[in-house]
Amino acid sequence: MKYIILGAIQGLTEFLPISSSGHLVVFEHFLNVHFPGITFEVFLHLATLTAVVIYLWKDVIDIFHFKKYSFWEQPIVLIIIGTIPAGIVGLLFNDRIETFFVTIKWVRYFFILNSFILLTSMWSKGGREKITPWDALLIGIGQSLAILPGISRSGTTITVALLLGIAPRKAFSFSFLLSLAAISGAAVLKLKGIEHFALTTGYLTGFFSALIFGLIAIIVLKRVVLVRKLHYFGYYTLALGIILFFF
Repeated sequence: MKYIILGAIQGLTEFLPISSSGHLVVFEHFLNVHFPGITFEVFLHLATLTAVVIYLWKDVIDIFHFKKYSFWEQPIVLIIIGTIPAGIVGLLFNDRIETFFVTIKWVRYFFILNSFILLTSMWSKGGREKITPWDALLIGIGQSLAILPGISRSGTTITVALLLGIAPRKAFSFSFLLSLAAISGAAVLKLKGIEHFALTTGYLTGFFSALIFGLIAIIVLKRVVLVRKLHYFGYYTLALGIILFFF
C-alpha cells in the first residue's frame, strides 16, 4: 500500500499544477512519508515519463519529422531552447536550492507564488499555433522557477505560453514535451546515486501506480487547460500556502 500511495502522489502532483516537490516536502513534514531510496525515485520518474509518451505519442513522433519544419520551427530545437534556462539555474544554484527542501518554511511562500502565476492565466487570450524560439526561451525561463518546491512546472510553463498568446492545446502539448527533457534529466541525475539495483515488487507497484495516476492527471489537466480554467488550481495552492503558515 505504501508504494501505491507514493506512486499516486508522484503521478498526480507531477502533472497537476500544484507542485510535486512542494507536496513531497509537506508529506515528509506532516506524515513522515519518504521515498524508499533513490532507485525508487528513478522508477517513479520513469513512470511519469512513460505516461507523457503514452498520452502524447503523436507529438513525440512529430519531433522526429525534421523535413516538416524549418530549422527554428523544429520541435527538438524549441525543446532544447526551452530547457536551457532550467539547466543553467540548476547548475549555478543547485546547492542553494536544496536548502529550500529541508523544511516547510519556504514552501508555503512558493505555493502562494505558484497561485499568483496560475491566476494570471485568467487574462490569457491564446490563439496562436506556432511557437517561436523566443516563446520557447520565455517558457523555459518560467520552467526554471519550478526548480523551487511549491512552484509547478506544468502550471508555470502553460501559463507563460498562454500569456504569450499561444493556443491552449498547443501550450499544453509544448509544456509536456518540455517535461520529457526535465523528467529525463532528473532521472539521470538520480542514477548517479544508485550503488546497486534490485527489482522488487514494491518498485513495480509504485511504477504502475505513478503511471496510472500520471495519465489521469494529464487527462484532467488537458481538459482544464482547454476550457481555460487553469487558475482554479491557483486557489488550491493559495489556500495550502496560507494554511502552512499556521504550522
